[in-house]
Amino acid sequence: MQESILSHIASKFVSQYENVANSSIAYLLNKYSSAREALKNILDFEDVPIYYVTELDSKINGRPDVTGIDANGKKKIIIEGKFWANLTENQPNNYLKEITEDGKILFLAPEKRSNSLLQEIKNRIGEKEIEKVVVYSWLDFIKLIEVENEKDYDKYLKADLLQIKKLCEKMDVEGMPPLSSSDLDPMNGRISSNFADIIDECNSILRNWSYSNFDGLKSTAKKYGYGFYFLAYDFGCYLHFDTQKWYLRENHTPFWLLVTDKDWEESFNIQHYLKEYDRGNSFGSEYGIILKPGMDKTQVIDHIVNKTKEVLNYLNSKLNEPESDN
Repeated sequence: MQESILSHIASKFVSQYENVANSSIAYLLNKYSSAREALKNILDFEDVPIYYVTELDSKINGRPDVTGIDANGKKKIIIEGKFWANLTENQPNNYLKEITEDGKILFLAPEKRSNSLLQEIKNRIGEKEIEKVVVYSWLDFIKLIEVENEKDYDKYLKADLLQIKKLCEKMDVEGMPPLSSSDLDPMNGRISSNFADIIDECNSILRNWSYSNFDGLKSTAKKYGYGFYFLAYDFGCYLHFDTQKWYLRENHTPFWLLVTDKDWEESFNIQHYLKEYDRGNSFGSEYGIILKPGMDKTQVIDHIVNKTKEVLNYLNSKLNEPESDN
């Protein structure tokens, strides 16, 4: 997924993405009429405030993310930006006490969370008050603003929307949802433990491969997984499982082969060299080893080892092909 400068900076220096996203929404609503037109459509209002404040402390009923102040200085709209954090004690019950009689509260959330979030809110406030609460997805809100922008095009709004869109996409993918019972199932721990054992057994087998060299190299744990380094042909290799790549990359596999030069410096564009072999599972300098449901442990190990050898054999042959005279 391509990053924007906003999503990149937020990931490096900000512990709570929601604060950045909410400040961005307030900025859009204060600066652009197209953003306010989109908000009218979502809330089914004839008019919305032109002034929005972040973190306006109510002293009694909490501190909403974004508050829309009408011409009379009243709180007509409250916007709560959620990614995967739980509702606070004040949401939305106490916030309903803050808005005007004809006001509404808008919750922005990832599409995958919208239904469950709406049900959580209903459980707290009941069917009667739910008419004052709207749950909408971040990306649908941005798309609606984009539609409004096409009516009276503003290139600066388009650029701003791209920034916030990339941040929301990043959080949709990388944010941590509240834990479910299935997340806490001990079988998840068993699988991770088995993956580490599989890597160790692949290590033992590849040590006997005539083209491998393990001198001075070792297995190592990293933030998102575990693997081992070795040399093969003129390549530096790292065979590992990686929990982050497992869900971020499109092919969704836990096992990966990283290939550099023998000095561990230059990374190859594997996708270029493997375009006739398996372009779809190569990403930059890494190749994803696809497993199939039903494989037992022995089959998984054999498959990973064989695929590792195949890829490295193929890369070696491609890099050593005689250059064409044409």
